[in-house]
Amino acid sequence: MKQQEAHQLFAEVHRLHELGQNNSQIAEALHVRRATVVEWLGRDSYQDNRGWKQGRARKHTDPAIAKRICRLKQRRVHDNYLVGSEYVQMDYCKNYPGQEVPSVWYIDSVVRKAGLQTRKPKTKRRGGSVYLLYPVVSMHRLGLIQESADFIGKKYLDGSSRPVTIFSSCYYRPFKMYQIQRTEAEKATLAIEILCRQWTEFPVPHVVRMDNGSPFRGMGTIARHLGPFVLFLLNLGITPLFGSPSRPWTNGSVEGHNRVFTEKVWLRNRFRSLEEVDREAKRFNDEGREFFRFRYQSLADRFRARRLGPQRRIEIENLRTRRNKQINFVRFVEPSLDEPRPHIVVMNERVFLPDPYLNQFVFATWDLEQEQLSVISEYQGTCKPVLRLPFKING
Repeated sequence: MKQQEAHQLFAEVHRLHELGQNNSQIAEALHVRRATVVEWLGRDSYQDNRGWKQGRARKHTDPAIAKRICRLKQRRVHDNYLVGSEYVQMDYCKNYPGQEVPSVWYIDSVVRKAGLQTRKPKTKRRGGSVYLLYPVVSMHRLGLIQESADFIGKKYLDGSSRPVTIFSSCYYRPFKMYQIQRTEAEKATLAIEILCRQWTEFPVPHVVRMDNGSPFRGMGTIARHLGPFVLFLLNLGITPLFGSPSRPWTNGSVEGHNRVFTEKVWLRNRFRSLEEVDREAKRFNDEGREFFRFRYQSLADRFRARRLGPQRRIEIENLRTRRNKQINFVRFVEPSLDEPRPHIVVMNERVFLPDPYLNQFVFATWDLEQEQLSVISEYQGTCKPVLRLPFKING
């Protein structure tokens, strides 16, 4: 097993353990020996006596390694869109095969000391989501492979009022890959076509996370109606997960990458034609795919995840079966201008909650087989039931 793959598996073992899975379940999910799971859970960090310990630099690091890192960083900034230390590490492996690979931590340190950072480190505000009882554990428990989908806000060609629509998708657990694709409009059918092509090459996720826009939720104001995109996911055995309305950070993985695309691709080019947009989008995607193959391909293969056949067509007009089907929602409990009582909105229908849950997040699950909606509040990984009510499918 390669060292990089072992680091990824070690982190995933600990994540699954924190989610409450036992040793046998973890071993089966990751296709590793149970004895390995037990051994790794007894460690705080992965060590195999090769290289230097993660997070620490050697006392006498070869200056030639630092010079190589600086050259690779400068070359990547000049030639590529994706320029972080993980990409520099990939370039190091390609240019110096068979040699000891510097850690991302060490590359960060070298780049910082050489003044080659492309942006200032962000100061993250921590604790807000914890204070508001954001249901992180409940979301993680939905499935091992999770992906986000989104339509980026409209862009415009140079000197033209014609809008350009970009669809983006982002694997964020347990591996990462961000892709963009120009499309004709913000329509569910177009998003479905893009994802079907993507999933012939890359794993079909267990969960797709998205916002509450009509392309994903469904058109119109009918309550409890299943739109084409939701039906597409459910018929593929994928769990839909809707983020909280008006809080884009609840779909932070794809939103953050959308900003990267806007800053590094769209604002740095003067696009005069759709062909130019497609060319740069392909270049951007190729960089992401190259990194996926370097860092995550072996991990993705280990999951033995599904791929779609190239000619497979998925039903988007009817739900084939309700058995074990559910839709999940992250919601923030608050009043509205026309309704002072604490409530959330699920599939265009208001659901009222007790006053103590005002101004906090809750996690709602719509069980389509039982046609019931359950709402829970999560605190430090423990879930407390809030309410359960009938919630029939409309149409």
